[in-house]
Amino acid sequence: MQSLEANPFLQSDYLRLGTPKQQELWEDLEKWKILKNLIGFKPTLAGTIPIDIDTESSDVDILVKYNVPSHLQKICYAKFRNLPKYSFSEKTISLRVTLICRFTTPNFQYEIFGQSVEPTEQYAWIHMMVENRFLLLANSSFREEIRNLKRNGLKTEHAFCQLLDLKGDPFKLLLQWNQKSDEEMKELLLKRGY
Repeated sequence: MQSLEANPFLQSDYLRLGTPKQQELWEDLEKWKILKNLIGFKPTLAGTIPIDIDTESSDVDILVKYNVPSHLQKICYAKFRNLPKYSFSEKTISLRVTLICRFTTPNFQYEIFGQSVEPTEQYAWIHMMVENRFLLLANSSFREEIRNLKRNGLKTEHAFCQLLDLKGDPFKLLLQWNQKSDEEMKELLLKRGY
C-alpha cells in the first residue's frame, strides 16, 4: 500500500503537467472554481482521468467528506445549480449515506460523491489506488486493453477483473487487492501476459 503523505493524487497540481486531457481538466477546474468551492469538504479527484485510462465518455469524480449532509447540499446548490444538468441526490452505498451532485461544464461531466468518511477511505479512492498500482506494474498494452474494454461498455472495475481473470464482485475484489504486495500483483500480471 502506498503512503498517503507521498501520494501525488492528493493534490490536483499533477494535472497541470499531465496528459492533454488532465491539463484540460485542470483548466476547467480552475475556470469554474470547482475544487475551490468545495475546499471545506477535502475535495479529492478519483476515477479514470487521474490515472490516464479515461475514454471519450469519462466523467470527473470528486470525492468529498461531509460532517453535516445539509451543509454539502447547500454549498452544491449555491455554487453549481446554474450549471447544466445540475442534480443532487442521496443514496445508501455500502451502508453509507452518500450524497451525489452532478452537473456539466462545456468540457466535462462532474460527479461529486460525498460521504461522512475521509475521501482516502472511500471505496472509489481505494479502487483507483489499486488500479494505478496494476497500471504501473503492467506493460503498456495493459492500459490500452483496459481502455478498449471501457469503450465497449465495461465499468472500470469490471475491465480490470476481466483482464486479470478475477472472479467475483469486481468492487470487492479490488478492495481485497489493496492489501496485496507489488510482488503478488506482478505475479498475477505475468500470469495474464502483462
